[in-house]
Amino acid sequence: MGRRHSPGSARTNSPSLVMWIGIAIVTVILIGTFAISGFAGASVAKKGSTVDFALNDFAGKNIKLSDYRGKPVLVNLWASWCPPCRAEMPDLINYYNSHQTQGLVLLAINSEDTADPAQQFVREKQMPFPVLFDPAGQISKVFGSNGLPSTYLIDRSGNLRFSWTGQISPAVLDQQVTPLLTQ
Repeated sequence: MGRRHSPGSARTNSPSLVMWIGIAIVTVILIGTFAISGFAGASVAKKGSTVDFALNDFAGKNIKLSDYRGKPVLVNLWASWCPPCRAEMPDLINYYNSHQTQGLVLLAINSEDTADPAQQFVREKQMPFPVLFDPAGQISKVFGSNGLPSTYLIDRSGNLRFSWTGQISPAVLDQQVTPLLTQ
């Protein structure tokens, strides 16, 4: 008769093997996460750092953030498919209209969107400020944005002073932006 293997004998190695495979998977995930976050964080604008970028508007005109040095600039990342972006735009338009005489610049950056619905939204809302087109979302990476809408305040020297992710309110604009307009 041949030798029989008892059912328990195969199991004695299984927990060890499963444990080592689990440890290996967790290690790879942790190393990968650290590598990705470290890489992404290397180029992300931090509060107080100087920021610059260049994008085209829908007519093809190249606009640089640094063109507005000496003025406070609100940079708003939005998309036509984003409900909170659509909801906040009237507040941004009203705030801009009320404060542009104080030197406020607002650059609305259509991010990760397609041109036709974005341009339709711009016409519908009659946006009175420059609207730039960033279909690949490159500026989101510059700021380290983790969602839309995102709003950034750049001071007269070109430094990032404030950031907000999500629908921004008139109260937050008054609290964070208005004091910079008088400096």
